[in-house]
Amino acid sequence: MDAHQVQVDEKGEASVARDVEYGVHHISPDKDAAAALVGEHAHAIDPVLEARVVRKIDLFLIPAMLVGTGWFTIIGSGISYGFGEINSGSLKRWQYLYLLAGSLTIIFGMWCFAVPNSPVSAWFLSPEQRIVAVERLRKGQTGVRCQTIKGSQIREAFFDVKVWLIALMMCSAYTINGAVSGFGPLIVSTFGWTPLDSILLQFPLGGITTIFILVCGYLSAKIPNIRIILLVLCCLPVIAGMAMIWKSTWSYHAAAPVVGYSIIGFFGPVVSLIITVGMANVAGATKKSVMAGTIFVAYCVGNIIGPQLIKSKTKAQHYPTLWTGLIICYCITIASSITLYFILKRENTRRDALQLSEEDRDRHAFDDLTDKQNPYFRYAL
Repeated sequence: MDAHQVQVDEKGEASVARDVEYGVHHISPDKDAAAALVGEHAHAIDPVLEARVVRKIDLFLIPAMLVGTGWFTIIGSGISYGFGEINSGSLKRWQYLYLLAGSLTIIFGMWCFAVPNSPVSAWFLSPEQRIVAVERLRKGQTGVRCQTIKGSQIREAFFDVKVWLIALMMCSAYTINGAVSGFGPLIVSTFGWTPLDSILLQFPLGGITTIFILVCGYLSAKIPNIRIILLVLCCLPVIAGMAMIWKSTWSYHAAAPVVGYSIIGFFGPVVSLIITVGMANVAGATKKSVMAGTIFVAYCVGNIIGPQLIKSKTKAQHYPTLWTGLIICYCITIASSITLYFILKRENTRRDALQLSEEDRDRHAFDDLTDKQNPYFRYAL
């Protein structure tokens, strides 16, 4: 190897002599990009350096995570309320809002150009830190990035029940976004609140979404194989919130439907966990891309279906079609999640019984194998 010469020390552990620029030697385009950086053999990682790398990655990604969670519900509602107070100017209130939203979208799009394709090309990490970042991914066996589109992985994804279950979960869970979140202020104003007050009442929903996305993320990192359990648990408050809105009295400034509307914010961690479970349980660059595309399509379909459940003529009956439909969708999400849990658990048990070489585990980690092709891959529950 020209850029990394693997040497074996007295304990038989592999260490890497880095005497040339990192990650420059040739690798087959069918291989994962990480193979060019770290090779086939696992490298010992300094815990202090690993912690430093994790902090740098977090500092780079956390701003995007905050924008993409319930924080924007809070911030966006505050901005909308402010624009709603404008009584002068040559533009209408909604035009100011659209100008700001468009400007922020452009700025965020420009920031996305700075996001590296993978840890291999992370410009904010030093060459040594990139190796540490990639080595942390070796154990997960999901690979980093391969630029070759493989038809075999596309076919495998199409016939993989996991992909279809994740799509069903995402579609059914996100119907609530198109139906309720999109028309949130309008629904809240039905309880006797003014349009501007209805905007402010989006704050609790955004707060619950933000807090519990972070809580679920923290618990998932600390407790192994708890993601799907958390997903199912977070579905329950969403169902309870919808039932509260549907069956409570919609009197002037009624508290119960507003509380029910607020705890619907638990749909945020439900969706984030579906994405996490989906992307953590496929390997192979092409197959991961197919999974990501499937999740996005399911997200769009859910947003399309949701508004179709709103029948304006049934307002006096509290939109029974809407709440019945959404509760059924979340029951589908729960049933699909439980089915996925047992499928993944059974496969993990089967693989744990195999007699496999740990040396082969390291060598094949960046061969761009799919989760089905790689016997060392373990599914995250």
